[in-house]
Amino acid sequence: MTQSITWLPLVAAIIILGALALATEVGYRFGRRAVRHHEAPASGPVGAIQGAMLGLLGLLLGFSFAGAAGRFMERQDLIIREANAIGTAYLRADLLDEPHAAHLRTSLAEYVRHRIAVSRTLHRGLSAETEAQIQAHHAAIWSAARDGALAKPAALVAVLGPVNETIDLHALRIAAGRKHLPALVLGLLAGCSLLAMAVIGYGCGLSGRRSRPMTWSLSFLVGAALWTTLDLDYPRIGLVRLSDAPLHQLRLD
Repeated sequence: MTQSITWLPLVAAIIILGALALATEVGYRFGRRAVRHHEAPASGPVGAIQGAMLGLLGLLLGFSFAGAAGRFMERQDLIIREANAIGTAYLRADLLDEPHAAHLRTSLAEYVRHRIAVSRTLHRGLSAETEAQIQAHHAAIWSAARDGALAKPAALVAVLGPVNETIDLHALRIAAGRKHLPALVLGLLAGCSLLAMAVIGYGCGLSGRRSRPMTWSLSFLVGAALWTTLDLDYPRIGLVRLSDAPLHQLRLD
C-alpha cells in the first residue's frame, strides 16, 4: 500500500468535515445578516425547513449507505466463491490422468499467486497488461482441464464445472468492482448535506446562539456517514478493505 493511498481516507474525511463546517458558518452569517437587516423570517418556517431537509438527508444517507454496504458484501462474497471454486477445481484434478492432473494443479496454483499479487495493486485499477495476463492464466487452466477431460471423458462434468466457474467468477468480480454510487447521487448527497448544515447554521444565526457542541456533533455525524458510505463503495483505497484471506488460505502445493 502506497503512502498516498494510506493518507487518502484521512484527506477525504478532512475535506468532508471542513466543507460541512464551512456551510454551517456561512449559514450562520447569513442568519445574523438577516437579523441586522430586519429580513429574518418567522422561526416556524425555518424550523419546518430544517426538519424537512434533515429528514431528506437521512433518507438519502440511509439508502446510499445500505447500497454501499450491500455492494461491499457482494464483492467479499465473490472472493469467497472464487476461492471455493479454485479449491474444488484443484481437488477435482485428481480425477484426471497424468500428466493432465499435474498441469491443471500447477496452472491453478500459478493463477492464485497471480490473483493475490494483482490484489495489492487494484487501487490503481486493472491495466490492459494485467488483464492479458489473467486471460493467459485462464487459457492455461482451461487447456489443462480440457485435455484431461478429453483423455478421460468420465471426469468431464466433475472437472470442467468448477474450472468454468473459476473463469466466470473473474468477470463477475470485475463487474462488481465497477458498481459504485452514480455521480448524480453523490452530488445530491453532497448538496443536501451542505444545504442542511447551512440551514442549521442559518437558524442559529437567527437566534444569535451558535450552539457549537450541537452543530459540531451533527456535522461530525453527517460527515462520518458520508465518509463511511464512500469508503465502503471504494474498498480498495479506503480504510474498510476487502479481505483476500480466502485466497491466501488456499493450500495449492
